[in-house]
Amino acid sequence: MSLKEIPDKIFVSLGRRGFDPVNPKQCPKCGNPTNLEFLEKLEHDDVEHEEGRKQTVDYKIQCGHCGNIFFVRLQHVIQKLEAKEKRVTTLVNILDENGNDLGWLGNY
Repeated sequence: MSLKEIPDKIFVSLGRRGFDPVNPKQCPKCGNPTNLEFLEKLEHDDVEHEEGRKQTVDYKIQCGHCGNIFFVRLQHVIQKLEAKEKRVTTLVNILDENGNDLGWLGNY
């Protein structure tokens, strides 16, 4: 388990102007994208719903530049479309050290 499990690029909607790529692997406090240390991976129980299920994984990270600890949360929303087809959308959020959601970054 490492930071390689987190995508290098996610996409943020710009309204009607398309999508802008963003790097989710950077400190939300100082913006450092390089000196990050992977601390822990936390997998939550799947949540089943009528259209499919949702898997949530949190990656605990510490910034080597400022010492900030934060989480990158990946929520994989798996929707059943037809018999064998499915659609997976992953929502990416940033959480502070206490697990408070700091905001949605984008999708991939």
